[in-house]
Amino acid sequence: MTAEEAAQRCPMPGAHRRLMDCHAQWHRLHEEYFDPHGFRIMLNALVPNLRNVTWLLQKQKKELVGFDDWYPRFQQQSGSSEIMRWVVKSRNRITKEADLELHSELQIVWQQDWLQRVLGTSAKFPPRMTVREILNDVVRRYRPPGGTVTVRRRWVDAALPEWELLDATGEVYAQLAALLAEGHQAAGVHICDLSARDEECVTAHLKSSGTTPHCMLVAKDDMEAHFDVLKGVQIESYNLTIERDEDGTKRAHERYGKRPEPHSGDPIDAVPWHMANARLLMEKDGFHETFAFLYRGDKIVQLGTLVFDSQGTKILSFEKLANQVKAMKADGIVVTSESWFAKPTGKEEELGTLFFPARDRLDRLEALTVYAATRDGRRAGQMSMVTRGPNGQTTCSDPQDVEYAVAHTLAPVLRMWDETGQMTS
Repeated sequence: MTAEEAAQRCPMPGAHRRLMDCHAQWHRLHEEYFDPHGFRIMLNALVPNLRNVTWLLQKQKKELVGFDDWYPRFQQQSGSSEIMRWVVKSRNRITKEADLELHSELQIVWQQDWLQRVLGTSAKFPPRMTVREILNDVVRRYRPPGGTVTVRRRWVDAALPEWELLDATGEVYAQLAALLAEGHQAAGVHICDLSARDEECVTAHLKSSGTTPHCMLVAKDDMEAHFDVLKGVQIESYNLTIERDEDGTKRAHERYGKRPEPHSGDPIDAVPWHMANARLLMEKDGFHETFAFLYRGDKIVQLGTLVFDSQGTKILSFEKLANQVKAMKADGIVVTSESWFAKPTGKEEELGTLFFPARDRLDRLEALTVYAATRDGRRAGQMSMVTRGPNGQTTCSDPQDVEYAVAHTLAPVLRMWDETGQMTS
C-alpha cells in the first residue's frame, strides 16, 4: 500500500458504511412520507441504524487514533442534546417495546406581511392527502383576505413533539457525520476511499460542521405548498446555494478587478466590507442580485442567492432562508441586495408597519442595501443610493449607516432564532 492509499483508507469502515446506509434510508423515509405504514416501517429501520453507528465505533475503539479524546467529547455533548437522547431512547422502544407513537399533523401558516403571521395546526386531513390537495381544500374553506397561505405536513413522535421527524433524524445524521469526520481527521484521512452509492448524494464525504446535508434540505420542499390569496394561484420561490468555484473566482477577478481586502470579525464588523463589494458589482453590472451570507462566529459557512418575483415570494424566500440558517447552525447573517427605498411615514413608524411597500410609492428611490443581524441581538446596516446616468452608467453614493430595514426583511430569521433559543444542541 502506498502512502497516498494509506492516507485515504477509511479508519472506521463499519461505522462509516452504516452512516451511509442511514443517509440512503433517510431518503427512503422521505419518499414514504405520505404512506403511514411505509413511513413507520422506514423510521423503525432508520432509528436503530443511527444508534448502531456509535456502537460500531465503540467496538473498534482500540484501533482508532485518539478515540479517548474525541469520542468522550461527543458523549458529553450528546448527554445535553435533546435530539441525541431521543434517538437512544427511541432505539430501545423500537427493539424492546413497540413502535414510536407517531402523530401526523398539518401546519397552516397565514402570512399577511413581514410581521403579521398566524400559525395553526390541524389533524383532520388524512396523511395520504398530498400538501397540494390539502392546500386547495384549505383555501376553498377558509380563504383569508390577503397574503399567502402555506401548508406543510408534519410527522412527529409523541416523545419529541417539537421536532418534525425528517428534521429530527437529519439532525442526528449530521451530528454523527461530524463525529466520524473528527475520527477521520485524527487518523490523518481527509479523503476517504469508501465507494459512493447509487444515489448521487450518498458519498463518503463527511461534514465536520454538524449541519444538515443540502440534499435533505432540498428534499423537504415537497412537504409544503404556498398560495397567493389575492392572485388565487399557487406560488413558489427558490433559494440557491453557491458553491466555491476557483474558475469562477478567477473570472470575477478579471471582470471586477481588485476586490476589497478580506475582512476580519463577525457579520456586524463585516457590513462595510460587504458594501464595498456590492458597490463594485453594482457599478460594473448595473444590477445586484440578493445574496445571503450565513455566519458561524466570524466565518462564512454558506453563501446563497434568493430568487423571487413578488412580495409574497420574497417573504417565502426569507422563510426558507430562516430554515437554512437553522440547519447550518448559523448565528449571524448578512444580506446584500438592490432594492427600492422610501422613508416610512410618521404613522407607519408609530404603528410599526408599512401601508404601502416602497416599490408602489411615487417617492421611491433606488438603493443598494447591506444589513446584518446576529443571534445575540446585534444589528447593523448600510445603504448606498443608486443613480443612473444618461448613458446607463450606474453610480453608488457613499454608504450611510441604517438599521430599520433589518426588522422587516429578516423577521423570519429573527423569529426562528427566538423560537429555537433553547435548541442549539
